[in-house]
Amino acid sequence: MKPRDWWVGAAFAAALLVGPAGVLAQGRQGLLSLPEGRLFYEVVGQGDPVVVIHGGPGLDHQYLRPGMDVLASSLSLIYYDQRGTGRSEVDMDSASVNLDAFIQDIDQLRQALGYERITVLGHSFGGLIALGYAFAHPESVRALVLMDTAEPGSRWASETQRSLAASRTPADSAELADLVASPGYEKRDPETMSRIYQVAFRGTMRDPQRVTDLRLSLGRRTAQNGPDVARLLGGSMGDFDWWDRLPGLDVPTLVVHGRFDPLPLAMTEALAKALPQGRLEVLETGHFPYVEDPAGLTAAVAGFLAGVGR
Repeated sequence: MKPRDWWVGAAFAAALLVGPAGVLAQGRQGLLSLPEGRLFYEVVGQGDPVVVIHGGPGLDHQYLRPGMDVLASSLSLIYYDQRGTGRSEVDMDSASVNLDAFIQDIDQLRQALGYERITVLGHSFGGLIALGYAFAHPESVRALVLMDTAEPGSRWASETQRSLAASRTPADSAELADLVASPGYEKRDPETMSRIYQVAFRGTMRDPQRVTDLRLSLGRRTAQNGPDVARLLGGSMGDFDWWDRLPGLDVPTLVVHGRFDPLPLAMTEALAKALPQGRLEVLETGHFPYVEDPAGLTAAVAGFLAGVGR
């Protein structure tokens, strides 16, 4: 499976502590100036810095919240919208939207916020960006957390595609086909694009009804630019394969996997084993553990980081 096919084929102020469950905590917001545009970020919580990299490609960080905010009781979570989505603006061309630029955005954000070292947490496709950052800037990485990450290559591509197809009901498949063939998809209408993700993600959860707990009401920029971000970013990666590079990445790494995630557990096990300081934690969830088991995720991340030196 090529990176550009990931999920696309399915359609495709001071920081404050977290409030009551389900309430979106407001944090310190800002815009980081880039030569090609600007990057929106928000810092929530208190403690050691964790840069949170959302998936997609072509989504923004909103689907991670408020669920991931549970970690902000002891950590500073730095959320941001990747280039071209959410409140981040750049030119939509290959010179501005490519893997190297996505990686450098993280380091510019780290420097702008004054952090010497950071923990990098990547979800889904964001796990690949997190790995790319660790390869490029190992001296700036305290630790890595790869949460239900996409494969850093294509060894499990066929198995992953079969598992994703099997996770989708006939009714969901039919609805996706209708949505992709609709005028709303051609116009990239936010309501249509949001519905596509809702249907596509439903089968990736242990309890498909919990998909309503994801914030998948896309804004206009994400709806309009998302497919182009996926295309351009995937094109910059090509038929990449990082499996042989993993043994050289000597960074403490927690690999979190939901047992009911369509992503093969065997792939995640191989990933954790290939990393010199890899550690695997399997939760009884699907692709979004912060929705289905926030307490388990918090315990796993807190326990892991407690054992990582500063």
